[in-house]
Amino acid sequence: MVNLQDMTLKMTASPHLKSPKKTDWIMKQVVIALLFPLAAAIYFFGIKSLFMVIVGILSSVLFEYAYQKIKDQPVRINDYSAVITGMLLGLSVPVTAPYWSIVVGSFFAIVIIKQLPGGIGRNMFNPAVGARVMLKVFFSPWITNWVTPGRGTDVVSTATPLESIGHFSRTVGEDVPGLWDLFLGVNLGGNIGETSKAMILLAFIYLVVRGVINMKIPLLYVITVAVISSIYGGYDTTYMMTHVLSGTLVFAAVFMATDYTSGALTPGGQTIFAIGAGVLTIGIRILFDFPGGVGFAILIMNALSPLIDKYLAPRIYGHKKRPKVSLS
Repeated sequence: MVNLQDMTLKMTASPHLKSPKKTDWIMKQVVIALLFPLAAAIYFFGIKSLFMVIVGILSSVLFEYAYQKIKDQPVRINDYSAVITGMLLGLSVPVTAPYWSIVVGSFFAIVIIKQLPGGIGRNMFNPAVGARVMLKVFFSPWITNWVTPGRGTDVVSTATPLESIGHFSRTVGEDVPGLWDLFLGVNLGGNIGETSKAMILLAFIYLVVRGVINMKIPLLYVITVAVISSIYGGYDTTYMMTHVLSGTLVFAAVFMATDYTSGALTPGGQTIFAIGAGVLTIGIRILFDFPGGVGFAILIMNALSPLIDKYLAPRIYGHKKRPKVSLS
């Protein structure tokens, strides 16, 4: 017979079924995955690429630490989320971008987008995406110069592939690099972390194997762009693959569209989020040729995610209707 007086009840906050994958572990896996495109950036653009990422990390962590200290909040820089934001920002600009622009982007990402709404888990928009769009809108041409790797610190300005296949174009210009160069990042300019799709693919495989991201989101995002561009381009494989391998699409699909906080949470919502981002991305590309279309597409879907989840919440077993989800 059990003596209830000898029992000690321990009261803890929910959830009581806890996952062994904690926030800091998940973030560390993303940091490791980002080392793949970082290695490619250093190889193609030189050691400055590493310094740009370091500036992004240090400034992001510093802004988060300072904000939380000023607001007398628990300091949570050990969760590595600010580190990831800094790495993404450093990898999201061309090698010609001045260091101060990365610092400005870090401030906007950490303070304005992430901390003001309440910190990690409460921000509607992806901090890195919001910051990179802000930089491209207000700080061009520093952030939009398309440069090809040169010797040492020398760079050569060239037109972007998106300028050739955008703005109602249905053909690929002769000056656009071949598909193999686009995939490997050989003789290809642009943002330093986004040129080598081969390294981004390795990062994608790593994150999927480690169970960090849902492969459905990146695949649906990229496939949507591929299908629509194929139809619009008269089923020209080269035109379609140039869209897939150009710009920020693959990088953003792996590292930004899969963000836990700013994306949809329900299974159906994640499907709509990925397809919607793909439709918006290819729509912006076809109609315009300005940089940042992927960023705008993801931000729009970030804003729509709460509404999508509201109407696509799974039906609870034993109930005939879906639960009503409050957006507040």
